[in-house]
Amino acid sequence: MTQPNLGCGHEREEIYKPRKPPPVVCVVCAWQLHLVHGTHHGRDLWFLRHASRAPDCSVRLGEGMQHHLLKLDLAAHVRAVDGWRADYEVAAEDGSWRADVMATGPDGRRIAMEAQLASIAVTDIEARTARYQAENIECCWFTDRKTVPWLDNVPAARVQRPEDGGEVVVTAGPARFVPRLCDSACGPIIDGTPLACPGHGTWQGVDPFPLARFVAGLCHDTTRPHHVRIDFDPVLRWVTRPYLALEEQQRRAHAFFEQAIDDQAEINRRHRQAIHDLIARQDDLKRPVEEYLYARLGFYPELAGRGDPTFAMGVPVHVNGRPYAVICPVANRVAFRRTELASLILFAATERERDRIAAQALPGQRIEVIPRPQPQ
Repeated sequence: MTQPNLGCGHEREEIYKPRKPPPVVCVVCAWQLHLVHGTHHGRDLWFLRHASRAPDCSVRLGEGMQHHLLKLDLAAHVRAVDGWRADYEVAAEDGSWRADVMATGPDGRRIAMEAQLASIAVTDIEARTARYQAENIECCWFTDRKTVPWLDNVPAARVQRPEDGGEVVVTAGPARFVPRLCDSACGPIIDGTPLACPGHGTWQGVDPFPLARFVAGLCHDTTRPHHVRIDFDPVLRWVTRPYLALEEQQRRAHAFFEQAIDDQAEINRRHRQAIHDLIARQDDLKRPVEEYLYARLGFYPELAGRGDPTFAMGVPVHVNGRPYAVICPVANRVAFRRTELASLILFAATERERDRIAAQALPGQRIEVIPRPQPQ
């Protein structure tokens, strides 16, 4: 009705106030329809209305002026996109769905645009959305209601028509991802460097913008429905690819951040285990080393209680108050103390430990292997 050519070989004027009522009937209730012409803020409005005493039907219930205006806006914005067409009241062959405005692209892609100004239960609108999806038809529900309980559940947008007749704007439904970084590092220190902040960005609503731009985005497939978290709750919102890219960038940063923390935790665990194992070896070798040196010196040496950094974290052994030997020094620390350790006897618990120490010590370093006592 919004175009002079009705698309069926007839002109609009042929069914507007004719002498004889034209055979135009409602496809739902089969009641006669009249073509109505009106204006709103200087705009021509053409739409079909049921003749008097018509029965209730799903089409008739949505014939308010605001409903017609919104459908008119949606159709006009679709037709403004190159290659796209808009048709009113397009129904499934089996009657399972009826779109207020069906937008069809040059590649056959279809988007059902529903002007849902009346109240509807969440379960009902979800079911109607599912019927479109079952036939590979995308959809978007438009409403001007202030309270929309289903806005988070189905692809939808809230619109507002200015009282001065200005262009309709979208006020809710789309969302944008707003990145946010800490002023300083917010994670642990890895290898002496604080981890950079992975980001604390959030999804937020958008400022009102023209409905025409939103419809163009739907047709160009640059805005898509996507589940996001707003105030910790998962909701369905219309988003664009750049915002999705920002979210993905933060997701990857968080994954790297968490992996780095896990890796550092594993390094710390292994380090603690290595210290535990080192202390156990040293404790096990204390008595055998005492007996070994007693057999050669004729008296017991003096053993420190624990490893000493000065002796590469090995347990120092003193004879007559002077360093004489070291029990199980840490191999990778021997390299930094090789000169001080060169004149001492180094004790190892296994051949493998001896080889590790020898690889870091000066050539000719005396290293004795004393096996750990077997547990009784």
